[in-house]
Amino acid sequence: MEIAMHQPPDFPEYATIPDISRRFRLSRSTLYRLIGQGLVEAVKVGSATRIITRSVECYFAKLPRLKDAA
Repeated sequence: MEIAMHQPPDFPEYATIPDISRRFRLSRSTLYRLIGQGLVEAVKVGSATRIITRSVECYFAKLPRLKDAA
């Protein structure tokens, strides 16, 4: 089954840590850990960190799926 990754039209391609944290319900420390492990991509703009939104979507798409409980 292929999973379509769609970003809301008003959500930025490069987003701040708080924006990604709210959208995906991930803590700040989890995001930095994922960046450090190379599982999520980020760039620096001066001193600001911007996460590439698509990289977070790809990370979620690669996670193992839960089997049906029933």
